[in-house]
Amino acid sequence: MRLRKSWEFKRVYKKGKTVVSRNIVLYYCKNNLTYNRIGFSISKKVGKSVVRNKIKRIYKEAFYQLNVNGKLRKGYDFILIARKPAVDVNYYEACKELYTLCRKKNLLQEIK
Repeated sequence: MRLRKSWEFKRVYKKGKTVVSRNIVLYYCKNNLTYNRIGFSISKKVGKSVVRNKIKRIYKEAFYQLNVNGKLRKGYDFILIARKPAVDVNYYEACKELYTLCRKKNLLQEIK
């Protein structure tokens, strides 16, 4: 699922917490649902629409892989804000980066 409404974004910005890397800023907060949602915020300063959409596709798939494999805790909203260096990121780097950020903030499931 995706975050689409401006009030959903505002709620995550206001109540959420942040974790930062070289390529992205990740906001997250609890959503009291049984599934995770993600939203993207990519400025025109990062690049033209083709570049912005490419970044969205790469990070959406990386997030999907973390989520579907059951590694992410359920019940969170995420907002991913891309920075300029994200233009050069490939899929594997994006997966590794998201995994590292989520592990840093204890957003991953406990392995039993």
